[in-house]
Amino acid sequence: MEYFDIKSGEWIEEECVEENGFVVNTKGELVKYKDFDNHVIIPREVKGIPVTSIGDGIFYFSGGYAFYGCDNLVSVIIPDSITSIGNSAFSFCKNLTSITISNSVTSIGDSAFRGCRSLIDIIISDSVTFIGKETFQGCSSLTNVRIPASVTFIGEGAFSSCFQLKDIIVDKENVTFINIDGVLFDKQQHALLFYPVEKQDISYIIPDGVKIIGNSAFYNCYNLKNITLPDTITRIGECAFENCFHLTKITIPASVTTIGERAFTSCYDLKDISLSEGITTIGRMAFSCCDNLTRITIPNGVTYIGTYAFSDCRNLRSITIPASVKSIEIYTFWGCDNLESISIYNDNIDIDEMNILGDREKTTIYAHKGSTTEKYAKRKGYKFIPLL
Repeated sequence: MEYFDIKSGEWIEEECVEENGFVVNTKGELVKYKDFDNHVIIPREVKGIPVTSIGDGIFYFSGGYAFYGCDNLVSVIIPDSITSIGNSAFSFCKNLTSITISNSVTSIGDSAFRGCRSLIDIIISDSVTFIGKETFQGCSSLTNVRIPASVTFIGEGAFSSCFQLKDIIVDKENVTFINIDGVLFDKQQHALLFYPVEKQDISYIIPDGVKIIGNSAFYNCYNLKNITLPDTITRIGECAFENCFHLTKITIPASVTTIGERAFTSCYDLKDISLSEGITTIGRMAFSCCDNLTRITIPNGVTYIGTYAFSDCRNLRSITIPASVKSIEIYTFWGCDNLESISIYNDNIDIDEMNILGDREKTTIYAHKGSTTEKYAKRKGYKFIPLL
């Protein structure tokens, strides 16, 4: 039997057995389902071979897989012989409303139920220890999630874009995670891991003691307008506040050293952001598409600003770049068509030749005479005014 293996990206020729449309290899991995039933009960064994795992992408990839797009699949019952659900196993089963996971399952792989937009409720069994990256991402009808005591790992973005999700409930006996008012933290409350998209609060105060805002922690939280960060925060993760469309103001405390990639991408209503000294890294696309951001002063101490960091900030009027910044990466200010002034204080800053620092007809560049910035401005035809 030939089937597609996601991990290797290759077609695999392997000895398999088949019964009632279920295809299992000799290791007990369910690699293919060939029927078109709406309601599927996975058997405990196929022709004497115990079914112990659901293979990666079994209901997702084409190349002969019966449930590509999963238009027919409505419900699935997983038997107690199965211990793991593979990566993307049920991805984009758009009509899947119900799934019963047995108490034998210990691992649910990356993106296992991603895009199952009709899935309203799922009971994660008390045997599960591992929930992978983006496991339930885009399950837009999911209303509640209970994390049992057994879970010790939850991958980033596991519940992102679950637009009806209001609360995460963690079993009190869990030694790794805790929920506070429906928000997911690590047990020590050093990391905020996930804020449910459909919480109705417009303001949120992150508790004192939290050091890390996890990757995608507030992704798509469109109800939030104001967020207060404690002075214990040191890192804002990748995509942490991406698509928080109505976030208007945020003050980043001096304790923060890193703003991750895409941390504030598409925060359309963000008008004012205060960056405190202490920050050393502003990641790629960190503030891209912040349409209402008008000005920003990068504090002294920042050494790295990633590509596209302020791209498509259409209303950005002025920006100040301190002497600590060593280079301006390509496309940092791409699409900032209304930029009026940019002040650069490092006399030897490296500016990528492909960079566009605003509109040549509108933007004035300020820097010291004899600096690499002056040379760049004159080569590119920008108006240049020397700093005193």
